Amino acid sequence: MATSDLIGEIRNSFDSLHASEAAIAQLVIDNPDRVTAMNISQLAEFSETSVATVVRFSKALGFKGYPDFRMALVGEVSRRNSTTGAISNLDGGITIDDSDEEIIRKIALADAIAIQSTAERLDVATFKKVVNAWGKARTVGIIGLASSGYVAMDLQLKLNRLGKPAIAWRDAHSALTSISLLNKGDVLVAVSHSGTTLDIVDVMNEFKARGVTIVLITNSHRSTSTTIADLTLYTSARETTFRSGATASRIAQLTVVDCLCVAMAQRNWSETKSALEISRAAVGSRSGKKVVTNKHPKPVKTRNQGGNK
Repeated sequence: MATSDLIGEIRNSFDSLHASEAAIAQLVIDNPDRVTAMNISQLAEFSETSVATVVRFSKALGFKGYPDFRMALVGEVSRRNSTTGAISNLDGGITIDDSDEEIIRKIALADAIAIQSTAERLDVATFKKVVNAWGKARTVGIIGLASSGYVAMDLQLKLNRLGKPAIAWRDAHSALTSISLLNKGDVLVAVSHSGTTLDIVDVMNEFKARGVTIVLITNSHRSTSTTIADLTLYTSARETTFRSGATASRIAQLTVVDCLCVAMAQRNWSETKSALEISRAAVGSRSGKKVVTNKHPKPVKTRNQGGNK
């Protein structure tokens, strides 16, 4: 069963919403069952806004319009009702009265929801374009700060193992002083939960000016970074009490990275297999284990020197 977390996404989007849109968001959070029965005009009247504002609100969450948002909300309400309140219990986050067992259960559920809802929200068309861009690029650069920096390093490792030259930076200064490493046709992957970090925005602008294709992995559907990026893949991670977005966002970002790298490996399997065997042999020699890449090599056929002429 899919376990998307639309209500959690709406909560996380408050900072990027205008006042009138935030008013609609609050009504949806407080009255999800009631809103599912409303058409766009009724919701505009209920929220004391306008039809245009409802449309903007829906698009700010990544939907094409209100009908798509309403359909997603219907599914969300149905799933919440069928899970006997398990997901809705996360709305209050972790409290000071929760037992250790409750903390474990809530964190495990929140992480599972972040992974599943991120997978559900990935746009397949954009996903394919990103994989194609990586395949054509001579080099892939990756920028991520703080917790997103760990995701950048993970992506660099994965791409290098697949035989794709990649370099990751965890601060803007290092990225900008290495700007000549990427040229037109190459790709810069920016990993940013909020999409508003100034250092990330500056790096994206500088590389884009050089003709580099900009790929953004973010949780925000409306930010400065999304206006700069050529291709954007959205994560879905909620923040809860005692637990900042750093942990949830990193799990969601790693899900996107894993999906992209597996898709790329699949498209170039012969080259990928060779690259993986080489790296596996190199790493295996450090573990003390003997690595055999081909236990039963096929005999090499030779020409009969004394054959008919």
